Amino acid sequence: MKSLPSILTLGNLTSGMLAVIMAIHGEFALAVTLIWVAMFFDLFDGFAARKLHCEGEFGKALDSLADVISFGTAPVLILYLNSMNEVNALGMALTALFPVCGALRLARYNCQKTASHGFVGMPITFAGGLMSFFALWSPYFTHGVAYLVIIVLSGLMVSQIRFPSLKQVLAPHEKDIVEPK
Repeated sequence: MKSLPSILTLGNLTSGMLAVIMAIHGEFALAVTLIWVAMFFDLFDGFAARKLHCEGEFGKALDSLADVISFGTAPVLILYLNSMNEVNALGMALTALFPVCGALRLARYNCQKTASHGFVGMPITFAGGLMSFFALWSPYFTHGVAYLVIIVLSGLMVSQIRFPSLKQVLAPHEKDIVEPK
């Protein structure tokens, strides 16, 4: 049972990689669906780790690596292949910006030593979910709108803006559990 969180994280990673493959084959709706499947796995891997009392550095690192693929790379690759593959160097640079900012956001999160209420910067899972939804509909927008979406979501991930955690949204009246030192 202690391996369940890692198995769920690997489900996240596998779904993200399959989304990349589907995007390369032009199956954009299926690719977005796979990103949403990855979000499901990502939601439950941390929950399982807390409930099974098996949180650790390995799981945290594995989760971040999976998240960069599933929510950093896959969504913006769908956007690029679905509507931006004929853009200039600016479009390519902005496409690279999204997973870079996602990786920076995850690194900052992993280095935080104190427990905080919510997150500093938009979580990559949420940004990737929004990006994947936009990517599916991106052919109906101009490249300028796509550039703006990339810049805004990338900026929000590395911002100092606080975002509530899902635990706060789903159970706002529960007291935060303080782990013994």
